Amino acid sequence: MVSAPVRLLACVGTLLLAGVVLGSAHAARAKPHMTVYAVATTAQFMNHADDRLRGMSTNPFNVNTRALVITAKGQEKGNGPFPGDDILYSFKLYSDPKLEKRTGSAMFTCYYTFVKRATCDSYFELDGGLVLASGRVVFNGTRFTLGVSGGTGKYLGTLGEVRASPAARNAERLELRLLAGR
Repeated sequence: MVSAPVRLLACVGTLLLAGVVLGSAHAARAKPHMTVYAVATTAQFMNHADDRLRGMSTNPFNVNTRALVITAKGQEKGNGPFPGDDILYSFKLYSDPKLEKRTGSAMFTCYYTFVKRATCDSYFELDGGLVLASGRVVFNGTRFTLGVSGGTGKYLGTLGEVRASPAARNAERLELRLLAGR
């Protein structure tokens, strides 16, 4: 006769194995390479100048931050975006460069760091699920690469990368190179 703890352990092991098999089956159904074309539909910029002012008066580093950030006329030095600012973009996705066949949508949330660089989190809603990617973007550049870190539906456990480059008609060409993950 098999004891209760052994039966419980066998059940848990079976469930874990089933989860791995199902997750791998979902990831295996994802296309390994697809190209989509993204056209921005909205952009919302959030300027956090008030937070910068608050940080200038309360900081642990014996530094005159006001002189580093504010001009004599009371304006921020240089042109934004500045560290701490963020922007939210939404995109329509198309499967062809003529932008005729709609294939999904995407959202990018980008948090600015220094020298007009940002860390962006992106969500691609495609047929069969969601692909999640993130990475560094230089905002005066024309190309960037994001790392794919998973998804939902048939993209569950997917890893890979998204390579962006300019395309015609104010679009971005996004190459999704996907690998079956965990």
